[in-house]
Amino acid sequence: MRITRRAARTSLAALLVSSLTAVASPAAPAAAEADRTPAHQRPLELRHLSTFSSQAAEIVAYDRTSRHAFVTGADTLTLDIVDVADAELPRRVRTVDLSAYGDGAVTSVAAHDGLIAVAVESADAATRGTVVLLRPDGRVLRALPAGYGPDMVTFSKDGDTVLVADEGEPGGYAAGDTDPEGSVTLVDLSRGWQRAATRTADFRAYNHRRLDPSVRISGPGASVAQDLEPEYITVDQHSRKAYVTLQENNAVATVDLRSGRVTDLTGLGYKDHSRSGNGLDTSDKDGAIAITTRPLLGVYMPDAAAAFERRGRTYYVVANEGDAREYGDYEDLTRLADLDPALLPKGFDPALLDDKAMGRLDVLNSAPAGPGGPLYSAGGRSFSIRDAEGRLVWDSGDLLERLTAQIDPANFNAEGEGDFDKRSDNKGPEPEGLTVGEVDGRTYAFVLLERPGGVMTFDITDPRKPRFQGWTRTAGDASPEGVSFVPAYASPTREPLLLVANEGSQTTTTYELGR
Repeated sequence: MRITRRAARTSLAALLVSSLTAVASPAAPAAAEADRTPAHQRPLELRHLSTFSSQAAEIVAYDRTSRHAFVTGADTLTLDIVDVADAELPRRVRTVDLSAYGDGAVTSVAAHDGLIAVAVESADAATRGTVVLLRPDGRVLRALPAGYGPDMVTFSKDGDTVLVADEGEPGGYAAGDTDPEGSVTLVDLSRGWQRAATRTADFRAYNHRRLDPSVRISGPGASVAQDLEPEYITVDQHSRKAYVTLQENNAVATVDLRSGRVTDLTGLGYKDHSRSGNGLDTSDKDGAIAITTRPLLGVYMPDAAAAFERRGRTYYVVANEGDAREYGDYEDLTRLADLDPALLPKGFDPALLDDKAMGRLDVLNSAPAGPGGPLYSAGGRSFSIRDAEGRLVWDSGDLLERLTAQIDPANFNAEGEGDFDKRSDNKGPEPEGLTVGEVDGRTYAFVLLERPGGVMTFDITDPRKPRFQGWTRTAGDASPEGVSFVPAYASPTREPLLLVANEGSQTTTTYELGR
């Protein structure tokens, strides 16, 4: 599909009406019809309540006992505590300085029934990080050792375990650089925070195992344990298993919480962009919305994940953002037009190397790329639903790009407001953060689009047939990164809430969910 900006609104709208058979139309019913429509069939709406500005905002968590939100910012060593008891008038009550526990940054925060966990990384890749436990008022209770580069922290559903994704990013790949192992730190709280104990789930057992071919191991000279980089963790409803995205590796690891060990490492396969419904726009220089199929495989490389249960079965949703490795002189993405010709597929049409076709698209120049083999791009420009074994249940295909093209063509694949088409050569709308929540007995996924901004909402009650509800954006918010769902029973308004941390604008926005 190729259309100019001027024609985008009418042509794309017509296309979506005819093509979105399994997905609800984003248009809301007329008022008279809405009155007669059963409540569960009406689109879920996000109503803006407030926006709180701070020095930084990246990850947000909510504690129901104190009705406080906790906000971290990129590259800071502080934690903001925000009173949201009045959700329309949030106020900062304290900023906690955590520089005593690391010299890198506070990377993540999680909350569970009056206990707050914060991950603090070291500026040195060779130094382990720390997980800090606090009261909701900011009083530090304990500091415990984590692994290298702790990047995300969460609680199990029962609150008995804190889990930390220790990404273990290399300091570089040059001689003398450190490449630590990735791992998952488990903090056992079953006997209380006073007697908390830590365990480490590592990946050394996989150093000499045969891996699924789609598990990407690409770091120069790295072992499997060094190359695997835990990014995000979600825990099942029974607090038995954790699912850990390994973004750069295109894989998900399963951790058994009882044994504290990695029990499975699942490759996620590839997305065939040559298939109908899996198209993408690959040029930022054609002045048009051009969503079309291409001879290309997308490496899913998910970031955020969220588990949910349906009819006794566990599923998890993942945001297929994609990520590159850039360390010093090492970079694993190259413009297609600059790629070593030996890495081009056999029979590749040279006309596609034009800047207005695929020439400017970033593609992988290392594993799984190889001479004469397929081209690979980072990310799926989508979100997926997978079962507990990692099998693909549903993928949004090219839907996110088509929806943004229909709803706001002027900001299609934009780098923020007004940069039309700027990200088409990279990762498109770049879905990064997400969460799930239940409203009126139905399960919803809330997907953050980092580049154009905002939250896309999908009803995923039937994991095989998600239904689009709407795309919500608030003026002034940019680059949403973290999101927290607050169920009605825990909400200060007695209605479910969604808290979104926007890294680009340094704002945290609260939405109330309803119909």
